[in-house]
Amino acid sequence: MWIRMSLAALLAAATLTGCVTSETCVSWVDFETPQDAYDDARLVVRGEVGAITGTRAVLGVQATVHAVTVVEVLKGDDPGSTIEVASTPITCTGGELYPDGDPLDVTGDVILFLGDPPDTHGWRLITPFDGVLPAPADGTLPFEVAD
Repeated sequence: MWIRMSLAALLAAATLTGCVTSETCVSWVDFETPQDAYDDARLVVRGEVGAITGTRAVLGVQATVHAVTVVEVLKGDDPGSTIEVASTPITCTGGELYPDGDPLDVTGDVILFLGDPPDTHGWRLITPFDGVLPAPADGTLPFEVAD
């Protein structure tokens, strides 16, 4: 009986607010080095970030998605010449997804450390803080690429 009454109250509240959403609060791992980020990522690419293509649900919020032109695959299976990548949100910031700015709002040649393969939800940065690294101009990499 109590469960039925609680469910009825929840449904009534959802009707008044329009919907019920849930945001996942994440305590992000801090990768100390680019090698740590490389080792953890499922896909690492060098490329250029392009236009915003829309949004996608990531951790219970609508994250910004960017088109990325892939120049080189440094880890993982070749995803093709263009992929869509979500800017992983910080979460639980009171509505501000990117308090320090969208991590994919960059220009130039970058290295992206990505998680979540496309057969699940789509590519996203491994964290809001360690997913984008400017590519060194001299072509060297700040990590060892596994064979």
